[in-house]
Amino acid sequence: MKCIVCICSHQKDVTRSRDETGWRSAAAELVYGAVYRMKSEYDRLITLDFLDSCPENIREFYKYWDSKRKGRSMPSRSDLEPVEMKSFLASMILVDVKRKPLDFIYRLVGTKEVEARGFDPTGKPVAEGSFGITVEDVLTNYRIVSEKKCPVYDREGVPSDIPHLWQGDVILLPLSDDDEIVNMVVTFTDFIHL
Repeated sequence: MKCIVCICSHQKDVTRSRDETGWRSAAAELVYGAVYRMKSEYDRLITLDFLDSCPENIREFYKYWDSKRKGRSMPSRSDLEPVEMKSFLASMILVDVKRKPLDFIYRLVGTKEVEARGFDPTGKPVAEGSFGITVEDVLTNYRIVSEKKCPVYDREGVPSDIPHLWQGDVILLPLSDDDEIVNMVVTFTDFIHL
């Protein structure tokens, strides 16, 4: 495996901030002093173990989604009420899941998500408007949610082009009109202002 090493005091500051806010991972891990290397494994969970250590706003978003299931494995888009979700809207994304071939299209992108990207990807495929370590990592998150019908908790974090703004932990949750096929994914991001 090829090892990428970088020297960057900004990454050191971000990693320290993440530790102080409860984040236990970063795209780079400290090797020595200000020397970092890329981690070998992507930091995502597909179990509910994240609920014990995630930021409070992600826990609250999950609880809201969970309350809308009403005995089903996942709620539908029509179960989500924007009026009840005001505190989440700026950091939310709704993605349509297309089949044959499998694709993911941004339907609604919150203002904080647009700000972090520097553009509005609404209507574009996730592959063209993603914000993550790699496009493939982002698409893998959506594939897992749509195929396994389970939450994905992504702890990788990505710096934004906006000074002092970092995309922190992200939760991706399935939505379905028939409780069988995932036809949408809703996400919520914990943005950190450094």
